[in-house]
Amino acid sequence: MAAAAPGRPLAADFEALSYISSLVEAFQAFDSDSDGLVTAPELRGLLASLGLDKTEAEARDMLARADADRDGRLSVEELLDVMNAGELGLGALGAMLQSALPQLEAAGAALVGADELARVLGALGNASPEDCAAIVECLDSDGDGAITIEEFRLMADLL
Repeated sequence: MAAAAPGRPLAADFEALSYISSLVEAFQAFDSDSDGLVTAPELRGLLASLGLDKTEAEARDMLARADADRDGRLSVEELLDVMNAGELGLGALGAMLQSALPQLEAAGAALVGADELARVLGALGNASPEDCAAIVECLDSDGDGAITIEEFRLMADLL
């Protein structure tokens, strides 16, 4: 299974992965009650952090248009849809991350570093150690060189 879409360099996937990761981090930062959903006031703060200043009414309107399940709140999946993340063509990278997930979970890894990811993906024939280091770097929100298994699972599911 190739990590990049045909005719696209893997570096383009890493740039897109970094973009999606930053959207997810912004979403989580503004999800003040950590319920996985953002209200209109939280959305307004999130958009402002991305340099998109919106009025309360504009944020409510945007939320209403993006709120696919009509619950009055925005999920991270709905945010990514609004921000056109699905058009970045990361399905192959998502499939690669999904393929690693069962082995990482079976190993009981709480944190996933580049070496652990390279061991799993290398055994599956999906990625080089350099690719794995770049994936972890893209997803590492606190700069410690590793990501939690929960963050890994979230990104694998979102892609």
